[in-house]
Amino acid sequence: MNNTQEQIHFTVNIVLGSDDEANFTYSIDGRKVTGGGVVRTETAGVYSLDDATLAKGFLFTGATITDVNKEIPCAQDFSFKVSDNGRTITIIDTDENPGTACLVFNVECNGKAYKSADPQIENKEEK
Repeated sequence: MNNTQEQIHFTVNIVLGSDDEANFTYSIDGRKVTGGGVVRTETAGVYSLDDATLAKGFLFTGATITDVNKEIPCAQDFSFKVSDNGRTITIIDTDENPGTACLVFNVECNGKAYKSADPQIENKEEK
């Protein structure tokens, strides 16, 4: 990460539903948020699993980033890095191209893989 990019820190909680699906919730400073949003400058979203999620055995393994609209591609602006032994994933968005991307988190819990519903990220020009 460089010193000019904006950093947004998310706390992630994962609970398994009765359907054995992983339900992700995101918060910033204790406030629930969507986990996505609008980006107008180079940004690093830092997503950290909370203690309750870690205690269940969840860890980040990666992310899948795709374009919502193939006519306005921006997924190539994104990269990710898993760190802290899977406790944190950083999504870096260069914000070079306008568009909306789907961001799906890949996690594992006790050897089983799960995916998040996608928080969408929209790249807009800086005003």
